[in-house]
Amino acid sequence: MKKNYIIIPTYNDWKSLNKLLGVLNINFQNSKTEINILIVNDGSTEKFNLDAIKLKSIKKIILINLKKNSGNQKAIFIGLKYLQKKIKKLHPNDLISILDSDGEDDPKKLIKLIKLAAQKKDFFIFARRLKRTENMFLKILNIMRLFINYILTGKSINFGNFSTFSLNNLNKILANDNLYLAYSSGVLKNCKNILFLDIDKKKRYFGTSKVNFLFLFNHSIKIISVFYKKVFLRTLLLLIFFLIFYKNIYLKIIFFIIFILINITVFSYNKFNLPQKNILRSIKKVDFIK
Repeated sequence: MKKNYIIIPTYNDWKSLNKLLGVLNINFQNSKTEINILIVNDGSTEKFNLDAIKLKSIKKIILINLKKNSGNQKAIFIGLKYLQKKIKKLHPNDLISILDSDGEDDPKKLIKLIKLAAQKKDFFIFARRLKRTENMFLKILNIMRLFINYILTGKSINFGNFSTFSLNNLNKILANDNLYLAYSSGVLKNCKNILFLDIDKKKRYFGTSKVNFLFLFNHSIKIISVFYKKVFLRTLLLLIFFLIFYKNIYLKIIFFIIFILINITVFSYNKFNLPQKNILRSIKKVDFIK
């Protein structure tokens, strides 16, 4: 039987996670795929609460507890490393899925990603978000973020973590540390075969969205930092263009300062946010819930 390993990072969101697992349990009732859940507890401070007794469609639930809160992207990286190093009897045709615990990644659509990934074994299948749930101000900020990202990297990265791919691609994306910085751009940097399914973003099950200006800014830096060499070349060309065609000395100085700030920020984030040699030491303990 084929297996699907679903990696779910979470931080202080046990209520949403419980509901998410219930939805997955219902949607995989008639599936011929063995479902195994790897929950990466990203240093939650709230009391652990997980009801797994009634989840009959889910074969195994493994809770990977991290020593401290490291962030969503790093938690995914650690979950994938754990799967690569610790899970035995993996088969190249097994599938790996990534989705967040809050319900914004529609779990009812996961089967669509899995079916396409099973057919396209050399491809990564990503959910590309069309309809979003944020207010108009944040939607505009997000559009601006995507535009700036494209100018700096030449890449259109209008997708997040929600994805499925076959196990034979795992070593490829973990060959370097790009995924530790940002999952989406790490995959994009390491792999050429990517397909998209248009899936609307849903509202959180519980609580309020964590998306705000600071979140979007930090997220953009993470994504861009993976392509720091390309950022340098593209901004250098823009700087040369401005220096040649703009006569105003003050504008030239401003463009030069912006060039320096962008590249120092991106390069520094890339070089000072590398994972420790044995990233699995970040794990405090592993609980086998089911």
